[in-house]
Amino acid sequence: MHKLYHRKQTFSSKCATILKISFACFILTNIVLFYYIVDRYQTPECLRTENGEWRLSVSSNLSKTDHFNELNCSSLRKFEKVRFVAAGYTKSTYKVRLGNRTLSLKTVNVEGHDISFCLHQEDRYLHDCFLLTASKLLREIAILRSIQHPNIVKILGYCVPVDPDISDPRHTVAIFEEYGEPIDVIKLLQLSWEDRLRISLGLSRLLKHLSTFKEPIALNDFRRQQFVVIDGELKLIDVDDVGLQEQRCHDKPCCATQPSSNISICVPCVNSVCHGFNEKMNILRTGRHFIKHILPHGAPVQLNSVTNRITSAFQLASLDTNSIWREVEDLVTVFKSGQYRNVSKIRYLTGYKTYYHRDVSTKFDYRCQLTVSGYGCMTSVLDAEEAAEICWNDSKCKAFVLTNITTWTGRRITKFKSGFGNLLHNRKATLFLKL
Repeated sequence: MHKLYHRKQTFSSKCATILKISFACFILTNIVLFYYIVDRYQTPECLRTENGEWRLSVSSNLSKTDHFNELNCSSLRKFEKVRFVAAGYTKSTYKVRLGNRTLSLKTVNVEGHDISFCLHQEDRYLHDCFLLTASKLLREIAILRSIQHPNIVKILGYCVPVDPDISDPRHTVAIFEEYGEPIDVIKLLQLSWEDRLRISLGLSRLLKHLSTFKEPIALNDFRRQQFVVIDGELKLIDVDDVGLQEQRCHDKPCCATQPSSNISICVPCVNSVCHGFNEKMNILRTGRHFIKHILPHGAPVQLNSVTNRITSAFQLASLDTNSIWREVEDLVTVFKSGQYRNVSKIRYLTGYKTYYHRDVSTKFDYRCQLTVSGYGCMTSVLDAEEAAEICWNDSKCKAFVLTNITTWTGRRITKFKSGFGNLLHNRKATLFLKL
């Protein structure tokens, strides 16, 4: 590959100029195409050169503060603790430190499938193939800046040199994004049901957002690997293969069958377009890869009928994204408020003695089905009465500690104990001992 690069360097200055113009065209074409496809009646972003790199003007979706703080090519020289994370057909991803921030850095994978495939084509050289592959990163920059949402990773900046140097990792095409933890089924199932509910809510909001465009955006390469968790929130990080227009047709409906299932959908062809096909496919894929694994399992018994109804809507695409979103939002409201609880006439708290600002040693921790951590018995509760009922119905539980730590729903984290011993001082906790 280095030989090919050396050979390319011997080309005339005219060819070099053509390459630079081609690179600029890649940027402009990707931006303009995106804006006209998902037309929200915005003016395409303008392109300019600044300090030897291409920059986009302020997007209508981007505040002037965010635009001013965007990272650029100079940031590539300031990174610390660079750690390789993953590599795909097009990109390599790294975890890096910049000051007190941890970021995700995406660059062209010069050893990836896209460049290797390109090099096998006739009259293709490394620099040509680099530019072709880099165009996918440019498309990602344009898309991420234009479809911003709390459940889509935030782009923090980018580097597009006017004259990129393949051999210099600090002078190459790059994207800077929020860093998140990758997920898999095991990690998802180890989360508390409350945290899995948060992920389900995020997914419903994301699908609703994608369906609001003139032609709903399709997540064609829908896999769990395309998402990360950042501060408990699920976020889409890979938009390489998103579809920016509805399925086109010729008088026949657009149909699809889900892999490993007998579930199929068909959307009628109207004026050569299958309106709603992308939306339904997004719903089905979300149900298959996420919802069926995370929403029904471990839910409070009183909410089983609701979670099963929502899961079914995802698996059959029987509701549109707006209706599904409303169902999930209502579920969250019921859970946060405690409306689902069958309030007992028994006042369980009367069976406990209260000690303010007191805690119990960890040696009295024990495992239970409610735990939300790798150790001890711990869960969130609406109030002390709910915690008292849980402890009362558990023969191992002799005490519980109500902390001031709250979850994303506002519920309070509670630790259940098998004994108490010498009490410990803790200003942020209240201890309840069984009488």
